[in-house]
Amino acid sequence: MLVPLFLSCADDEPALSESFFKIYDDFDLDVSYRPIDVIETVDGFIILAGTELSKSDFMGVRLIKIDEEGTYEFDSDLDDYVVPIGNMYLNEADSNSYFFAMNPSTLEAVLIAVNPQLEIQSESSISGINYPLSSSILSNGNLLLQSYDPLTQETEISEIGLDGTFIGGNSYSIGPGDDVQAEIINHYLNAGERPLPFFCGEVSSGNYYFNGFYNYSFSLVFTDFSDSPNGVVQGQSSNAGLRAVMPLSGGSFAVAGFQFDANFQLATTALSTSGTSSSVDLFPGNMAEIKPYSPTQIIGYNDGAAYTIFATETKGRQILLNFYTENGEISGVHRIGYLNPFTFSSIKVAGDNSLIVLGTTFVAGRFERITLNKISASEMTEYLN
Repeated sequence: MLVPLFLSCADDEPALSESFFKIYDDFDLDVSYRPIDVIETVDGFIILAGTELSKSDFMGVRLIKIDEEGTYEFDSDLDDYVVPIGNMYLNEADSNSYFFAMNPSTLEAVLIAVNPQLEIQSESSISGINYPLSSSILSNGNLLLQSYDPLTQETEISEIGLDGTFIGGNSYSIGPGDDVQAEIINHYLNAGERPLPFFCGEVSSGNYYFNGFYNYSFSLVFTDFSDSPNGVVQGQSSNAGLRAVMPLSGGSFAVAGFQFDANFQLATTALSTSGTSSSVDLFPGNMAEIKPYSPTQIIGYNDGAAYTIFATETKGRQILLNFYTENGEISGVHRIGYLNPFTFSSIKVAGDNSLIVLGTTFVAGRFERITLNKISASEMTEYLN
């Protein structure tokens, strides 16, 4: 069972309702969690995590309920499912949180909805869709799911309703051979060591993208669900490519990418959504502070002016937040972590315009534990100016 370990909040810091930093310990010192995502609910937060299983090499599913002040309340293991993926989605109409996982027997993707008490409200198996890799919410309220078909060796991209109905999609060949399949399986089994940056999203209504294997390489693929992609930003096998992408206004994109051990961030750049281009041509030079193969996310933030936030990890084992203006200029930097090593998992903007950062730290130098950091809107104003 998880328990709060400690809280860091100085006298001159915002009240707990505005800001907090928590580490969640466990009575079982040997237990291992991998936090995946966090979502704000009607009465606090839900953390989605993977956990080691004795009966499977895949990660199990654990949900952790946190109250509005960051205090642990309770948790729940979903014993029938494995390999949960983000992004979670809160449906305001029913207050349920939705996410995808996998049935370990059939390998099919399953859409799971839980209420704020972590009680399962629906479990929808999606026939013919195997190995879920990434998901996102669409502007029409449906979900976009990236998956892998081991029989046809294809990357699939699908629109799924909240009731688990398959609405549309298509699949694209990863190329013949077993090497790519081995990398995908290794991603599931050893995701914490060198995770592959699977993600998907929407450019505009009816136009989508996914980052995954296509034609031998880990590439960013633009599609309207036609039989052939509209555009491809090619990587180099899985050694170079993009780690995160966010569409901006005017057809530009915010991009985080990598070339072997080197990493880069572009707060605003043009990407060709038609034809074939190469991620190598985007590389402006290495950002030496960023740790190789670090998970990265990009989100938008607005406090009267629009900003783009890049979240990743440093070589010094801190969580690094870089804030950029609309024009692509650096506006501020914030690092989470000091004495203990920290890792990054997920970042969200809460309803009160605070920033929620999920990750881990190592207690006593060896026990990895989940952390949740709420950065208040007033603190954000200081970081951005």
